[in-house]
Amino acid sequence: MNVITRFAPSPTGYLHIGGARTAIFNYLFAKKHSGKYLVRIEDTDKKRSSEKAIKAIHKGLNWLKVNSEYKIIYQSQNFNSHIKVAYELLEKGFAYKCFLNSDELEKLRIKSRENGIPIKSPWRNKKEQGKNQNKEFVIRLKMPSNGTTTIDDIVQGKVTVKNEILDDMVILRSDNTPTYMLSSVVDDNNMKITHIIRGDDHFNNAFRQIQIIKYLDWNIPYYAHIPLIHGTDGTKLSKRHGATSLFDYHNLGYTSEAMFSYLLQLGWSTKNDQDYFMDRATKLFALEKVNKSPAKFDLKKLNHINAKILNNMNVNDVYKLVIDKFKLSLSNEEQKRFKSLLPELVKRVQVYTDLEDEFDWLFQKNFFCKDKNFQSQLQKHNLMLKEIGSRLQKCEWTIESIKNCLNQYILQNSLTFKVIGPILRMALTGKTNSPDLVSIIYELGCTITANRLNYEY
Repeated sequence: MNVITRFAPSPTGYLHIGGARTAIFNYLFAKKHSGKYLVRIEDTDKKRSSEKAIKAIHKGLNWLKVNSEYKIIYQSQNFNSHIKVAYELLEKGFAYKCFLNSDELEKLRIKSRENGIPIKSPWRNKKEQGKNQNKEFVIRLKMPSNGTTTIDDIVQGKVTVKNEILDDMVILRSDNTPTYMLSSVVDDNNMKITHIIRGDDHFNNAFRQIQIIKYLDWNIPYYAHIPLIHGTDGTKLSKRHGATSLFDYHNLGYTSEAMFSYLLQLGWSTKNDQDYFMDRATKLFALEKVNKSPAKFDLKKLNHINAKILNNMNVNDVYKLVIDKFKLSLSNEEQKRFKSLLPELVKRVQVYTDLEDEFDWLFQKNFFCKDKNFQSQLQKHNLMLKEIGSRLQKCEWTIESIKNCLNQYILQNSLTFKVIGPILRMALTGKTNSPDLVSIIYELGCTITANRLNYEY
């Protein structure tokens, strides 16, 4: 079989975490089977769809490296095809015109809810009368009234429902526009989709949509309905659990590799952590290994994965992420300083945007410690800082010489590194927690180090 999958987001909002994971699963399944992975923008809701959301979807897919290499399909361009199928179903007796007005429909809905029965319009078995020819109507699919429908879902297993519980869904609105329930099926058929991989919130739709496929004698695709992502408290993922828009995480300083790896872990199981990265996952991914229960989005775990990836990245790649994010313009000397300290700085953060806290002391020419509490301690040790600064100005500027200079001062003054270390860090960085002190002194250079140690607090 030539496997063809599709990711079909609606551009009524930005690409969210759940949608991004669905895209990854579709992408990996197609790649694993040397098939096609397509992207279809379901922009049929013109009032709520926006160009901004479409761009955000592509931006997010490009960031995760799971956009399609094929031409992007826009559902709204296929309206004529959808409408044609609606009238074909009508002509074959598998659909009917429903002339209910809004008040009549509301009464039917209330009755339907009260009795726990699906909506079946009284027009289902009526023949059109002349007086209704000019009235507005919708076209409803005529669901089978008896028997059962079974879907052998790759993730959920074999599930059967009684046809009598399926409502006669609208497939064409009164303004002659097709509904999602029709458009999605028609496009999947036209695109020759073999596997529909989507969230299990669409599982109920599948039992109704499959009737269209059967009525038209089309090929029935394989279904794989993935459980939704929940927050750590077990409720549906929302903003209170953190950002839900995928690209928000890019802006917060997460790497695409970390997000890809973590989203893949939300529902798919494998033994080796390295299997969650693109190159291995394209060889190993299997829908049969997708969990049936909802996954829980845990920001702490994402942070852990991101920190690990940052520490394993090439320093030049981390440097580029930071430079692009903060639009930094650095001199050659500042670039060298930053790259040299970056491996140590990265160990202290979980997201690379937190490195912004280091920019002031790293690159500020007239830097001084602005913390009032620290300033009082620096004032108290003013003489010691000047003495160390004076000694450093006379020593050879190598890591070993700087280390020896500090050790000699400690021994000669019966001090310990625990005493002078925090004070030196305050004067040089404005912090008590920073990378290796000797490395800081070496990279700042003799002149900058001496200036900072000689500052009058």
